[in-house]
Amino acid sequence: MLEGQNSRKNLRFHFAFWLSAAFSLLCPFPAKLTVNADGLLTMTLEDEETGQPVTSRIELYRHLPQITARAQKRLSKNATKPIPIRQTIPAGIGTVLDERVELELPPGDYHYKLIRGPEYRWLTGGFTMEKTSLDEHHKTLPRMVDMYKQGWVSGDCFVTPSPNSLPLRMASEDLHVAAVTQDVPAKPIPKRGQDRPLTYAPSWIRHDVTYAQGLSYYGLNEPTAESLQIDPKSLDGLPFLIAAANANLEQPVKIAIENPFSWQLPVWLASGKVDGYFLLGDWLRLDRQVLTIKEGPVPDYFAIREATQVGRYGEQIYRHLLDCGLRLVPLAGGGDQSANLPVGYNRLYVTRAVDDGYDESLQQPTVSTTSEQWWANLWQGHSVATNGPMLQPLISGKVPGHTFKGSAGQTLRLQPELNLSVRDQVDYLEVIHNNQVHYSARLDEFAKAGGKIPPIEASESGWVIIRVMTLHDQHYRAAVTAPWWIEIDGKRRVSKTSVEFFQAWQAGYETHLQKTQADQLAQYAPFIQASRKFWQTKLAQAVE
Repeated sequence: MLEGQNSRKNLRFHFAFWLSAAFSLLCPFPAKLTVNADGLLTMTLEDEETGQPVTSRIELYRHLPQITARAQKRLSKNATKPIPIRQTIPAGIGTVLDERVELELPPGDYHYKLIRGPEYRWLTGGFTMEKTSLDEHHKTLPRMVDMYKQGWVSGDCFVTPSPNSLPLRMASEDLHVAAVTQDVPAKPIPKRGQDRPLTYAPSWIRHDVTYAQGLSYYGLNEPTAESLQIDPKSLDGLPFLIAAANANLEQPVKIAIENPFSWQLPVWLASGKVDGYFLLGDWLRLDRQVLTIKEGPVPDYFAIREATQVGRYGEQIYRHLLDCGLRLVPLAGGGDQSANLPVGYNRLYVTRAVDDGYDESLQQPTVSTTSEQWWANLWQGHSVATNGPMLQPLISGKVPGHTFKGSAGQTLRLQPELNLSVRDQVDYLEVIHNNQVHYSARLDEFAKAGGKIPPIEASESGWVIIRVMTLHDQHYRAAVTAPWWIEIDGKRRVSKTSVEFFQAWQAGYETHLQKTQADQLAQYAPFIQASRKFWQTKLAQAVE
């Protein structure tokens, strides 16, 4: 299914305008709406398919009067000013439209944008407020695809703490799972009384997540972290990583690389204690562009300052670690610098695999029924990371994370299949086998081929991922699957090129450490030596 353009049909709004005291014309740029506004706009929203009230995120802007060119450039290229909304909660960019909201607005021209995660089409529109305005509109918000019904459940693997209701923000983005790094007491939800319970489900939130020095720990809450008696900020978190991984907990702690650009990356990988890698994180933002990284080796091409370069670099690193035979699963989420990002913008869709594939009788994956099941399948790699395209992939009937096994002299014929729903214009889709492009096509080329992808003929160990790239011009916006694995005689692929990539990274890290004081530098020595040995062993195993 390929769908792309914004729909303008059928979003329900109920507009009622009440006159009040005249708004002062001496304040054309109000910082917030006040009680002497000229009109009251009541807005309600329904789902097109179900006809039920639905929660969404709204961005509301007021067209400003004519201003100087310099002031216009300073405000925005569209000469608009975002309007804060009272009696609701902020949602990173814009605010939550909690089924119904009342807006006190001064006279003027306004436009809005309604967004409910990537499974719905955007809806945009505008209206004019006048002293005599009285209008009524009935529309609905159209859904593009229902991933939950198709067996794929969405989650944000790193949410920064906030007093603003997380369940309500999740409902506004059609997000089902969230991992919060700290439990913060929530403020009361404005305008929501006991007679209006939040019924969005499932809504699974976990708080046993700790973040330290570029690493996120799942199943390790703050009291347990303190009991390890190691400062997570010491030695770039290396002793803490080892202690946390070896902690005697009821459930083993899982560790993910939240900052994939860190100087410490090759040492983290060499520890053998890391389980996941953030493929989409806080370098992919809606509030501003991120064109470089704060630490770690910076590629020469970053001088171009191209909008997608940081996201592409993060994917390149992930492909290199896969090509070293490291089985880290992809994660996606806001990240530690994501306070101004709507929850679930970067998200992971996880499917429940049945018999390591899917339920043949249903002809689709089955939906996870518990939070524990969702996370268990995440760590098995049954997932797709995305901040845009909706991708439902299979290879020879198996979901991502499956291992295809064969013997020397045998060739495995693997058939990629996918369903794709998109809101942004797609640039191309690719099937990548052992870090080489097996198939690449524009969307129209893919459609002309009847949605058929040539099979992969695999006679060596390796891996496969599928990705879809959009033409979004502000940053890397894509969908990338977790890998399918290919094992011939039980062996993993190890690439010389990729091992040398991380060896060069570590050499740069060691040079970087020379700035450290001598007494502190000695504490790093065991970790550096162990990492050197790890990568040397990998190089000896390399096939090219």
